Amino acid sequence: MTRAAPPAPRIATASRRGVALLTALAALLLLALLAVGSMHVGRGDFQRTRDAGVMRRAANAADAGAYDILRRWGTAPYAATLVGGTIGPDTVRFSAAMAVTRTMRTSATSFWTESEGRAGDSLARTLARRAVHVAFRLATPDLPVTATLVARDSVELVDSARVVGTDTSLVAWGASCALAAAVAAVALPDTTRLCDAGCGGGRTGGRLAGVPPLLEDSSAADTARYRVFGRETWATLTRHAAIVLPGGSVVTPSPRLSGASCDRSFLDNWGAPGGGTDCALYAPIIWVRGDLELRGGVGQGVLLVDGDLTLSGGAWFAGVVIAGDDVQSSGVGGTVLGTVMAGDATLAAGDHTVLGGSTHLQLSRCAIDRALTWSARLVPVRQRAWAALRD
Repeated sequence: MTRAAPPAPRIATASRRGVALLTALAALLLLALLAVGSMHVGRGDFQRTRDAGVMRRAANAADAGAYDILRRWGTAPYAATLVGGTIGPDTVRFSAAMAVTRTMRTSATSFWTESEGRAGDSLARTLARRAVHVAFRLATPDLPVTATLVARDSVELVDSARVVGTDTSLVAWGASCALAAAVAAVALPDTTRLCDAGCGGGRTGGRLAGVPPLLEDSSAADTARYRVFGRETWATLTRHAAIVLPGGSVVTPSPRLSGASCDRSFLDNWGAPGGGTDCALYAPIIWVRGDLELRGGVGQGVLLVDGDLTLSGGAWFAGVVIAGDDVQSSGVGGTVLGTVMAGDATLAAGDHTVLGGSTHLQLSRCAIDRALTWSARLVPVRQRAWAALRD
């Protein structure tokens, strides 16, 4: 009788199943490690991208905050800040960032702004800060003053009109306004064009007082003298004028207050040279696109008139007056403390500067300096204006 063969051992099959299980577990572990690694890498990329964006917003906010003072300059009395004084801190807010700025006046013509931009959230550990410095200067016109009145054509004085080259000031301007040496009363390219004690011969009839009363100045015939002022020009000054009026305007300027603050939004608010209010610190650039009549009122600053300027009704102005054509006065006339220039754009017989009534023009260095400094626009310095402060 034949015996049946014994069953084959199952050890090998069990071994293969054990290996497969271990392989599957290893594969799952490897996949898990790969997934965790991918998530870690992805999270890192996300955080780096997020942090880079936050840092970029902080840097942009710092830059924008530093230059924001240019936007605010014409509407705030920053020009009156003393040397060593600080403007701010001011907070400038953006959609996803902010900047805190401080500006120090480092000299009569220079300012130094520090701006720190901030973005992100400290709780989420995404807060970023960037700081920059920007150097600014006042774009102040260079205006050599050789006479109280400079004209390219003829000047005629009648009635009790006077032009005085002796320096004067106002009590309201304080002791800082030291009087300077006298200059000529009138400067002309040809002194025979003066009509005072008769026309011709350069004769004066007592209406001029200065050192000398009448000056022959060849540069007065140059049209550039009435249009170019060092680095600044008629175009740069008018581009940044705080007040722009159409030709043919008749204005009686008067200070305007909003509470205790000078309201600079009114076109007939030209400051208060006599002091007493916040408008004493306001000396704007005023640009008139044609002829202007000042009919009474008071003001200060830099007055640029494309055409003729007429003083009437006892108008009173302190600062710099430049007329593209002639300066006239009617009735009682008016008063200007500072300096006056008549560019005489139209050269024709009978078309020249005529001052009558009780018109009074007198040199005032303090009025000129205040007008040129307070009305000057703020601009970045030409070289290395910007610098990163810290990250």
